[in-house]
Amino acid sequence: MTDTAAEAGIGRPARAVVVGAGSIGARHRRVLADLGLRVRVVSRRSGFGDHGAVGEAVTSFDPGYVVIATETENHARALADLAASGFTGRVLVEKPILPEPGPVPVDGFEWIGIGYNLRFHPGVAALRSAIGMDRVLSAHARVGQYLHEWRPERDYRDTVTAGPAGGVLLELSHELDLLNWLVGPTDVLFGAAVHTGTLEIERDDLAVGVFCLPGGGLASFELNCIDRTPHRSLTMTTTKRTVGLDLLTGQLQVDGEVVYECSVARDESFAAMHRAALKGGQDVCSVAEAMTIVSQVQELRSGHVRVDAQ
Repeated sequence: MTDTAAEAGIGRPARAVVVGAGSIGARHRRVLADLGLRVRVVSRRSGFGDHGAVGEAVTSFDPGYVVIATETENHARALADLAASGFTGRVLVEKPILPEPGPVPVDGFEWIGIGYNLRFHPGVAALRSAIGMDRVLSAHARVGQYLHEWRPERDYRDTVTAGPAGGVLLELSHELDLLNWLVGPTDVLFGAAVHTGTLEIERDDLAVGVFCLPGGGLASFELNCIDRTPHRSLTMTTTKRTVGLDLLTGQLQVDGEVVYECSVARDESFAAMHRAALKGGQDVCSVAEAMTIVSQVQELRSGHVRVDAQ
């Protein structure tokens, strides 16, 4: 075990398996390797991984930690295969947990969490601290970026975002998780998800909604993949203050005054999430929390409208 892994208190999970060799799987592999773990990849595609099946990786490599980073619609099958292999260690599943509400095979694992890594953004931690125990009256989350720019090396029409398990409500569900985690649990009051006709994708490219907060306040959000200027922010008004976080710049304002700024490396929140998952799971999204988000997405899509391009 390397010093980095030892300092993280990793122990036996110093061997990790990443199931899935796409862009997000490659990112998890890189982050785990940088943390000092020995990592192998499972992929159905010849030449893209170290193993072709989960059972083979578990039997030959004996990992203590497994990351499920397949397409969302294959998460349940990957978990079932992992359980059938006899694996009993720690598991992290990429977000969203499922494309729609359904059973999740989680029995037999030491621990399982879901990869909503923005919980580990230092700006989010600063916002959470600034809110403290104050009652939140209003919260707003907004994120937008033109889909062509998400993965510029690929044709966006070939990405999971453009397919039946994609759309902004699932792909950008970090904001739903943050609202639920920071000021929830929330209940859907109303909302809509639309396909504007701007992009050649199968699901929603714009979604807005309003949630009820436990203390009687309201939370709203906008998620889109059509903004030509990237934007990602959280604004919350409590009984005592208004707190605003720009997630792209790492700047936090309280009542209009900048009180915190951070420069966040690309993989920093992923590394912090994996450290937490390996050491006990504190603040990592749970299966129950992740399933709440999937149910909320289904509610918001129930009145789905398609707006054809003129």
